[in-house]
Amino acid sequence: MTRVDLLSDTTYREQAVKQLDQLLSGSTKFPVKTTQIYGLRQIARQQPKEIACFAEHQRRRVQRRYKEENERRQPRDDVLQELQAVIDFWVLVTNLCSNSTSGWSVVQEGHRYLPEELREEKLPPKSKGATQQETQANLTLHNQFKNRQTKWLDQWKNEHIPAFFERFCTHCLYRIAKLEMQDPDEVLQLSQQEENESQDEGAMQAAFQQANLIE
Repeated sequence: MTRVDLLSDTTYREQAVKQLDQLLSGSTKFPVKTTQIYGLRQIARQQPKEIACFAEHQRRRVQRRYKEENERRQPRDDVLQELQAVIDFWVLVTNLCSNSTSGWSVVQEGHRYLPEELREEKLPPKSKGATQQETQANLTLHNQFKNRQTKWLDQWKNEHIPAFFERFCTHCLYRIAKLEMQDPDEVLQLSQQEENESQDEGAMQAAFQQANLIE
Protein backbone atom coordinates (compact mmCIF):
# COMPACT_ATOMS: atom_id res chain seq x y z
CA MET A 1 0.00 0.00 0.00
CA THR A 2 1.38 3.40 -0.98
CA ARG A 3 1.50 6.37 1.36
CA VAL A 4 -1.27 8.04 -0.67
CA ASP A 5 -3.52 5.01 -0.18
CA LEU A 6 -2.68 4.78 3.52
CA LEU A 7 -3.40 8.45 4.21
CA SER A 8 -6.54 8.33 2.07
CA ASP A 9 -7.92 5.54 4.25
CA THR A 10 -6.91 7.19 7.53
CA THR A 11 -5.96 10.86 7.85
CA TYR A 12 -7.75 12.13 4.75
CA ARG A 13 -10.97 10.33 5.56
CA GLU A 14 -10.84 11.57 9.16
CA GLN A 15 -10.07 15.14 8.14
CA ALA A 16 -12.85 15.21 5.53
CA VAL A 17 -15.33 14.25 8.23
CA LYS A 18 -13.83 16.60 10.81
CA GLN A 19 -13.65 19.65 8.54
CA LEU A 20 -17.25 19.22 7.38
CA ASP A 21 -18.47 18.56 10.93
CA GLN A 22 -16.97 21.87 12.00
CA LEU A 23 -18.35 23.71 8.98
CA LEU A 24 -21.86 22.26 9.23
CA SER A 25 -22.23 22.38 13.00
CA GLY A 26 -25.94 22.89 13.63
CA SER A 27 -26.76 23.35 9.93
CA THR A 28 -29.89 21.87 8.40
CA LYS A 29 -28.86 22.64 4.81
CA PHE A 30 -25.64 21.97 2.93
CA PRO A 31 -24.18 25.31 1.77
CA VAL A 32 -23.52 24.40 -1.89
CA LYS A 33 -25.27 22.41 -4.59
CA THR A 34 -24.47 18.87 -5.68
CA THR A 35 -23.39 20.16 -9.11
CA GLN A 36 -20.72 22.26 -7.44
CA ILE A 37 -19.34 19.21 -5.65
CA TYR A 38 -19.21 17.41 -9.00
CA GLY A 39 -17.24 20.33 -10.39
CA LEU A 40 -14.85 20.41 -7.45
CA ARG A 41 -14.21 16.69 -7.66
CA GLN A 42 -13.62 16.81 -11.41
CA ILE A 43 -11.00 19.53 -11.06
CA ALA A 44 -9.36 17.71 -8.14
CA ARG A 45 -9.00 14.60 -10.29
CA GLN A 46 -7.75 16.25 -13.46
CA GLN A 47 -6.32 19.67 -12.55
CA PRO A 48 -5.57 19.69 -8.79
CA LYS A 49 -3.44 22.84 -9.07
CA GLU A 50 -6.56 24.74 -10.15
CA ILE A 51 -8.66 23.98 -7.07
CA ALA A 52 -7.77 27.21 -5.28
CA CYS A 53 -8.57 29.24 -8.41
CA PHE A 54 -11.88 27.42 -8.79
CA ALA A 55 -12.81 27.92 -5.13
CA GLU A 56 -11.86 31.60 -5.19
CA HIS A 57 -13.98 32.14 -8.31
CA GLN A 58 -16.98 30.67 -6.53
CA ARG A 59 -16.31 32.65 -3.34
CA ARG A 60 -16.05 35.97 -5.20
CA ARG A 61 -19.34 35.37 -7.00
CA VAL A 62 -21.14 34.73 -3.72
CA GLN A 63 -19.29 37.57 -2.00
CA ARG A 64 -20.74 39.99 -4.57
CA ARG A 65 -24.23 38.70 -3.90
CA TYR A 66 -23.65 39.06 -0.17
CA LYS A 67 -22.54 42.67 -0.64
CA GLU A 68 -25.55 43.47 -2.82
CA GLU A 69 -27.94 41.99 -0.28
CA ASN A 70 -26.23 43.73 2.62
CA GLU A 71 -26.56 47.09 0.86
CA ARG A 72 -30.31 46.79 0.48
CA ARG A 73 -32.45 49.11 2.55
CA GLN A 74 -33.70 46.10 4.50
CA PRO A 75 -31.19 43.23 4.18
CA ARG A 76 -32.68 39.80 4.75
CA ASP A 77 -30.81 38.13 7.58
CA ASP A 78 -31.71 34.62 6.44
CA VAL A 79 -30.31 35.29 2.95
CA LEU A 80 -27.13 36.78 4.41
CA GLN A 81 -26.65 33.74 6.62
CA GLU A 82 -27.08 31.36 3.69
CA LEU A 83 -24.64 33.32 1.54
CA GLN A 84 -22.12 33.48 4.38
CA ALA A 85 -22.31 29.70 4.72
CA VAL A 86 -21.46 29.33 1.03
CA ILE A 87 -18.55 31.76 1.39
CA ASP A 88 -17.26 29.79 4.39
CA PHE A 89 -17.40 26.57 2.38
CA TRP A 90 -15.23 27.93 -0.44
CA VAL A 91 -12.81 29.52 2.01
CA LEU A 92 -12.44 26.10 3.62
CA VAL A 93 -11.76 24.47 0.24
CA THR A 94 -9.08 27.08 -0.52
CA ASN A 95 -7.42 26.55 2.85
CA LEU A 96 -7.46 22.76 2.53
CA CYS A 97 -5.32 22.85 -0.62
CA SER A 98 -3.07 25.76 0.33
CA ASN A 99 -0.18 26.36 2.71
CA SER A 100 -2.58 27.97 5.15
CA THR A 101 -1.55 28.03 8.79
CA SER A 102 -5.13 28.66 9.97
CA GLY A 103 -5.86 24.94 10.16
CA TRP A 104 -5.15 21.52 8.70
CA SER A 105 -4.31 21.31 4.99
CA VAL A 106 -2.97 18.75 2.54
CA VAL A 107 0.11 20.93 2.01
CA GLN A 108 0.82 21.20 5.73
CA GLU A 109 0.48 17.42 5.94
CA GLY A 110 3.16 17.21 3.25
CA HIS A 111 5.56 19.23 5.40
CA ARG A 112 5.18 16.59 8.11
CA TYR A 113 6.45 13.93 5.70
CA LEU A 114 9.35 15.88 4.21
CA PRO A 115 12.45 13.71 3.99
CA GLU A 116 14.93 14.48 6.74
CA GLU A 117 17.43 15.99 4.29
CA LEU A 118 14.82 18.50 3.06
CA ARG A 119 13.72 19.88 6.41
CA GLU A 120 14.35 23.54 7.19
CA GLU A 121 16.88 22.75 9.91
CA LYS A 122 19.07 21.20 7.22
CA LEU A 123 19.47 24.54 5.45
CA PRO A 124 23.14 25.54 5.24
CA PRO A 125 23.80 28.03 8.08
CA LYS A 126 24.95 31.54 7.28
CA SER A 127 28.51 32.22 8.37
CA LYS A 128 29.42 35.52 10.02
CA GLY A 129 32.39 37.24 8.48
CA ALA A 130 32.19 35.08 5.35
CA THR A 131 33.95 36.22 2.24
CA GLN A 132 32.01 37.20 -0.86
CA GLN A 133 32.94 33.88 -2.44
CA GLU A 134 31.75 31.95 0.62
CA THR A 135 28.51 33.95 0.73
CA GLN A 136 27.85 33.20 -2.93
CA ALA A 137 28.56 29.50 -2.41
CA ASN A 138 26.20 29.48 0.57
CA LEU A 139 23.50 31.18 -1.50
CA THR A 140 23.90 28.58 -4.23
CA LEU A 141 23.51 25.76 -1.71
CA HIS A 142 20.46 27.51 -0.24
CA ASN A 143 18.79 27.84 -3.65
CA GLN A 144 19.53 24.23 -4.54
CA PHE A 145 18.05 23.10 -1.23
CA LYS A 146 14.89 25.18 -1.76
CA ASN A 147 14.50 23.89 -5.30
CA ARG A 148 14.69 20.27 -4.16
CA GLN A 149 12.24 20.96 -1.36
CA THR A 150 9.79 22.73 -3.70
CA LYS A 151 10.00 19.90 -6.22
CA TRP A 152 9.24 17.33 -3.53
CA LEU A 153 6.27 19.32 -2.21
CA ASP A 154 4.91 19.87 -5.73
CA GLN A 155 4.97 16.11 -6.28
CA TRP A 156 3.20 15.64 -2.94
CA LYS A 157 0.45 18.08 -3.94
CA ASN A 158 -0.01 16.43 -7.34
CA GLU A 159 -0.54 13.04 -5.69
CA HIS A 160 -2.23 13.88 -2.41
CA ILE A 161 -4.61 16.76 -3.21
CA PRO A 162 -6.68 14.54 -5.56
CA ALA A 163 -6.68 11.77 -2.95
CA PHE A 164 -7.91 14.06 -0.19
CA PHE A 165 -10.57 15.78 -2.26
CA GLU A 166 -11.88 12.42 -3.48
CA ARG A 167 -12.64 11.67 0.16
CA PHE A 168 -13.85 15.21 0.84
CA CYS A 169 -16.25 15.34 -2.12
CA THR A 170 -17.61 11.86 -1.42
CA HIS A 171 -18.36 12.90 2.14
CA CYS A 172 -19.94 16.15 0.88
CA LEU A 173 -22.31 14.10 -1.28
CA TYR A 174 -23.09 11.88 1.68
CA ARG A 175 -23.85 14.88 3.89
CA ILE A 176 -26.05 16.43 1.20
CA ALA A 177 -27.99 13.18 0.92
CA LYS A 178 -28.29 12.92 4.68
CA LEU A 179 -29.52 16.49 5.13
CA GLU A 180 -31.99 16.13 2.27
CA MET A 181 -33.04 12.64 3.44
CA GLN A 182 -31.97 11.03 0.16
CA ASP A 183 -30.39 7.64 -0.43
CA PRO A 184 -26.59 8.22 -0.33
CA ASP A 185 -26.03 5.37 -2.80
CA GLU A 186 -28.42 7.00 -5.25
CA VAL A 187 -26.62 10.34 -4.93
CA LEU A 188 -23.25 8.69 -5.60
CA GLN A 189 -24.72 6.84 -8.59
CA LEU A 190 -26.00 10.11 -10.05
CA SER A 191 -22.58 11.60 -9.39
CA GLN A 192 -20.93 8.87 -11.45
CA GLN A 193 -23.45 9.37 -14.25
CA GLU A 194 -22.75 13.11 -14.26
CA GLU A 195 -19.03 12.43 -14.48
CA ASN A 196 -19.44 10.06 -17.43
CA GLU A 197 -21.53 12.60 -19.30
CA SER A 198 -18.88 15.29 -18.95
CA GLN A 199 -15.73 13.20 -19.36
CA ASP A 200 -15.13 14.45 -22.92
CA GLU A 201 -15.13 18.10 -21.86
CA GLY A 202 -12.19 20.03 -20.49
CA ALA A 203 -12.07 19.58 -16.72
CA MET A 204 -11.92 23.26 -15.88
CA GLN A 205 -14.58 24.30 -18.36
CA ALA A 206 -16.97 21.53 -17.38
CA ALA A 207 -16.47 22.14 -13.69
CA PHE A 208 -17.11 25.86 -13.98
CA GLN A 209 -20.25 25.17 -15.99
CA GLN A 210 -21.53 22.80 -13.36
CA ALA A 211 -20.55 24.88 -10.36
CA ASN A 212 -22.01 28.12 -11.71
CA LEU A 213 -25.50 26.64 -11.63
CA ILE A 214 -26.27 28.22 -8.27
CA GLU A 215 -28.61 31.05 -9.18
